[in-house]
Amino acid sequence: MNAKVLSLRERVSVPLLVWLVVLWLLLWGDLSWANVISGTVLALLVTLVLPMPTVSLGIRIRPLRIVALLARFAADLFAASAQVAWLTVRPGRQPRNSVVKVPLHSGSDLFVTMTAEMVSLVPGSVIVELGAPSLQGGQGSIYVHALGVDTEEGRQRIRREVLLTERRILKTFATPQVYAEYLDRCRADGSDSLCEGSPA
Repeated sequence: MNAKVLSLRERVSVPLLVWLVVLWLLLWGDLSWANVISGTVLALLVTLVLPMPTVSLGIRIRPLRIVALLARFAADLFAASAQVAWLTVRPGRQPRNSVVKVPLHSGSDLFVTMTAEMVSLVPGSVIVELGAPSLQGGQGSIYVHALGVDTEEGRQRIRREVLLTERRILKTFATPQVYAEYLDRCRADGSDSLCEGSPA
């Protein structure tokens, strides 16, 4: 009997159940007992007949690190906005741009996506392609279109900034095991100087 209860618990996810009921109510556009009950029955049926696979995200929330990450992001946002504003009003030639490939080390589609999102929110940088680790043998990468970058030194600076952003995200959200795997990948390609430190 315990095996059946555990199996049922594994197959029914409460957050997913609640989300499906909310979607059902939104589809009907009416909050009534009949819709709540029918939505719950339908959500149970869907989760039992079509169970979702268990996904381990490798995330650990660290509130103080989140504050530090957001503060650093705000500083980067301000500095990049000032640089883009200067590039638009300065006299002289039009700024030249580069597309820079940055190999990442997290090994997780989630962390690669988080890094790409944070980089693309900073003015002057646009993600033009994202290579998911699950599709590239564990090695994720992003291609960044960088405004006002036309030298190898500038491209190296972009790579460094993206790798430091990835490191800050992993130090904020990764479990110790995921972070250790990240450090191993950094050491393997000689980027360990950008990956030092460990999550709390």
